[in-house]
Amino acid sequence: DTMWKSTSLMADAIYEGALTGNIEIRKYDIKSTGVTELATEILDTAAIAVGSPTLNKSLMPKIAEALTYLKGLSPTNKYALAFGSYGWAKKSGQHDVHEFLKQMNCNLIQEEPIQSQFVPTKEILKQCYDAGKKLASLIEKNY
Repeated sequence: DTMWKSTSLMADAIYEGALTGNIEIRKYDIKSTGVTELATEILDTAAIAVGSPTLNKSLMPKIAEALTYLKGLSPTNKYALAFGSYGWAKKSGQHDVHEFLKQMNCNLIQEEPIQSQFVPTKEILKQCYDAGKKLASLIEKNY
């Protein structure tokens, strides 16, 4: 999800990085995709990257809904990455996503989520791109 397009820019960079691998990639906008459709897709994937900006010191409501639904389905053996942007509450939305992914027993590829204060810099977009490449590499190597 995105509020002011910052998290969307990060998602685009992760997607571009993942495209460097020889795997099938899909990108979804939570605002235009139903939770059931997302859950069906995610249960059949090897990896997920979930992004949310911070809203009121937490994650966006649609992302919370999707992750709560997924957590109940207990997806297993997934590589995962949390990312997102924030304005003034640094350890909020992205960290909430990261915690959901931990509770779902995902194999997190980073100890902390990738985060950007406001619009992501070139350095942060490079981090996102590299994380996408890492996800693709892990999938190619292990699946």
